[in-house]
Amino acid sequence: MRKLVNYRTKLFTLMVLCFIGLNSLLLLISGLVYYGTYSRLAYREIRETKNELLDATSQKLSNYVGDIQDTARFLVTNTLVQQYLSAPPANNYDYVAKSRALYEEFQKLATVKAGLYSIELYMDWLRGYPTFQDQFMHPMADAAAQGWLKRMDRADGFWIASHEVPIFGGTISMISYVHRIIGSRGESLGIVKINIPVDKLFDMLSTGGDNYYVVLDAQGGYIASALPPGISVRGSANDLLKEVAGTKYSVIRSESNTQYWTLLQLISKDVLRQSGNEIRMLTVGLLSALIVLSIPLAFWVSKKLTSPIYGMVKGMRTLEKGDFNVRLNASSIQEYSYLTKQFNRMVCRLKELIERLNQEHRDRREAEIQLLQSQIKPHFLYNTLDLIYWRAMDHNAHEISQMVLQLSRLFRIGLSSSKWYVSVRDELAHARCYMAIQQYRQNFAIDYREETDQDLLGCLIPKIVLQPFLENAVIHGFRERSGNAAVQVRIERRTQGVARQLFITIADNGAGLPEGFEMSSAGGIGIRNVQDRIHLYCGPGYGVRMMAGEQGGTIVMLNLPLIRREEEMEQLRRSLSHEYDSAGG
Repeated sequence: MRKLVNYRTKLFTLMVLCFIGLNSLLLLISGLVYYGTYSRLAYREIRETKNELLDATSQKLSNYVGDIQDTARFLVTNTLVQQYLSAPPANNYDYVAKSRALYEEFQKLATVKAGLYSIELYMDWLRGYPTFQDQFMHPMADAAAQGWLKRMDRADGFWIASHEVPIFGGTISMISYVHRIIGSRGESLGIVKINIPVDKLFDMLSTGGDNYYVVLDAQGGYIASALPPGISVRGSANDLLKEVAGTKYSVIRSESNTQYWTLLQLISKDVLRQSGNEIRMLTVGLLSALIVLSIPLAFWVSKKLTSPIYGMVKGMRTLEKGDFNVRLNASSIQEYSYLTKQFNRMVCRLKELIERLNQEHRDRREAEIQLLQSQIKPHFLYNTLDLIYWRAMDHNAHEISQMVLQLSRLFRIGLSSSKWYVSVRDELAHARCYMAIQQYRQNFAIDYREETDQDLLGCLIPKIVLQPFLENAVIHGFRERSGNAAVQVRIERRTQGVARQLFITIADNGAGLPEGFEMSSAGGIGIRNVQDRIHLYCGPGYGVRMMAGEQGGTIVMLNLPLIRREEEMEQLRRSLSHEYDSAGG
């Protein structure tokens, strides 16, 4: 304190400069937040922002509607659908076969389209036959009873406004798109109806907060709405304006993307009025804050002289933790400016050297992964071609064609994608193809079974991790053993500590493991490849264990991370890459 008193002239100068700057700042802020001008600007900006958000939502809606209509056009022009509907079934067996094929064809699209509830088919096939899949195939009489069939005389495709559809335990609001199926000679073969829950539609449009919308078609007809309590509209936009008049809501309309539908939104007038209150509070708060800040300002100025040193210390500590992105701000004092410039130059050179070293480690690691990945493909390809060759010598060409079919599916699942991971569903399909080929090759029966929860089929795992162990179970496990082979694959979810893991168990009744078997001494390229890939992709905490079964045979257990989305898989890969870089490769 005595030292500060001794420098009265300099301290006085600093105080004068601070008060001049503070007064200038108060005047500037008071002018910028002037209540009347800013409130009008805020009102206009809020409304324009709402319109822009509505236009973006309308674009999303138009894209979705166009996608649904394209889906319907794809179905009605599908060669299989037209071929089956062009002629009535010859008998009950033909009816069931065609109905099942149509149902599977439609379900392929129903399962991949977001928000789609169901696809229905209306036709005259059902006369004289029992119904197949009541929620899928319907007679034309049902379409007439629902009241929309007559509209087919005016258009081949149109949307049906929101309507209640009975389901188990109640009803659900649906909107539907119907399209006529026209044969090659211009005759009407049937009608496709795509159902979309109204709730799913508006969930897709939701942007957070209260989302009240009314959807109209291109002609202004009512399609669907999600409105606040007390407001209900099933008409044109003018009807909505009349209904909303006098309430706390106002209506904005999307003026773009109206090729398919028009989107109206109700926004609360309180949102617009709130800006005025916020401006008043902001003005008062800023003035109060500036007054309060004037008290510690003198202390802050004194510390300003030592802040460059604190910045250097903080930068050095950050650098010690391994963060090479730290930079020091330039100082107005010449000596401090020179030190910060040299420090920043040193950090840049260190970062360049470490990045160069890490890049060399990453390149080497990627090369190792590519090598391991490429080993398994020709290995299995040559084995499969060998199986096809011997089967061609032993049996007729029909069975060979079936083996080739299974082989093509293997290639499509295992080799076509550039990604190193697949879903559990695709990996099981790959395994089934391989076991089907083995059924033709081996001279003994193979009982192959799978046991897994449906919600685990979408999880992501490294590709081709089952086939090497299935190959060992069938080929090596029964090389010198008689009897039928039994192979079971079980996939389940377990919790190890706080981590959720995916456990895959492969059990067989084969010859079992050799005495004294150890994973580290496994001679097969497939087993080592799977183990190495799991370590590289998922980390050293995951891998493969092999043990003898209690009643003979072999049990293989793979533990993998439970990952459901590609983003999680990429995050795991990046985290492993970061750890690898930090450890110097």
